[in-house]
Amino acid sequence: MRHPCREPNSLQPQISPDSIPNIGYMSFALEKLVNKAHADKSFKTLGEMSLDSLNGVSEKDADLLKEAFGIAAISDMGSNPFFLAAQSIYRASLENEYDPGPPPFWGQKFSSLSDDYFLNHPSDRFRTAFGGVLYRGRLDDTARVLVIGQDPSTDEAIARRAFVGSAGQRLQKFLNKVGITRSYTIMNTFAYSIKGQFDSEMRGISLEAPLKNFRDGLMDTILERNPIQAVLSFGAGARHAVEHWDNDNNIKVFHLVHPTAPESTTHPNWNDQLAEIADFIEPDDATMGDLTPYSGRWNKAVHMTDIPRYDLPYGTPSWHGTNGTNSRRDPADRIKNIIWESV
Repeated sequence: MRHPCREPNSLQPQISPDSIPNIGYMSFALEKLVNKAHADKSFKTLGEMSLDSLNGVSEKDADLLKEAFGIAAISDMGSNPFFLAAQSIYRASLENEYDPGPPPFWGQKFSSLSDDYFLNHPSDRFRTAFGGVLYRGRLDDTARVLVIGQDPSTDEAIARRAFVGSAGQRLQKFLNKVGITRSYTIMNTFAYSIKGQFDSEMRGISLEAPLKNFRDGLMDTILERNPIQAVLSFGAGARHAVEHWDNDNNIKVFHLVHPTAPESTTHPNWNDQLAEIADFIEPDDATMGDLTPYSGRWNKAVHMTDIPRYDLPYGTPSWHGTNGTNSRRDPADRIKNIIWESV
């Protein structure tokens, strides 16, 4: 994705990645990976070559991998579900697990809608200085719940993940109450933060073809690749997006009030659906289930839980994603500055 603060230069020559040779770019690394005879080939060409082009892989090894796992080319190994599953299990076993970012497949999907759409939108309704945030959670084909939110705020912009601040910690507690601790994917209706509320203008923008097709495509792909049992939308923007999506597989949908809404609105809505959602979804951990109704004022100790470290990038401070929202827009410049305070 293009850097959000860098304006596109229409005068720059456009170079196809297929034409870029590897010599002078990664030849020092490729010598460790592929036979030197292939060092002048493009990365795309290398990806299409058989596995015995890799150093240390014999033709017999390549044939066995193809027979056992359907891996015919180098690029297949990077996207093979068996290898991704093994990597996910290994990562989950680590004491200090973190989210390494989208696998190549999802990186390509996420970048299929250019940042230019948001940067140059005529409405000027998007905050673009800190880039876009699309997801949090599993991208390894193991999610059973798809959560749709609206747009990122400041804590999300810092963490590069959706639903991280107070709203995210309330959402995380709700998921835990229905027994879901890990098998979820969260995505935003809008990758970029919007200015103001989700009003009639934003309803129209949400249905613009580039944005709607991109978002619907992400939802469809998540459903195709994961054993999704239910979709949970949180907030008016998310509900609007889901209601205008072709739910071809008739996946069960639950519409919930956004976690930042007042208790008088959120608690009755969540309580009405808590037991049904818990009964409908296979839990990750049945012992985590807690159908105690929501009541009283929002309370950090009762209604929130920390964002798991395995949902956040390496280097995220241990206090970010805990104890509510830890950042805010600078009153002196709400567009370009974020004040971020440690706990």
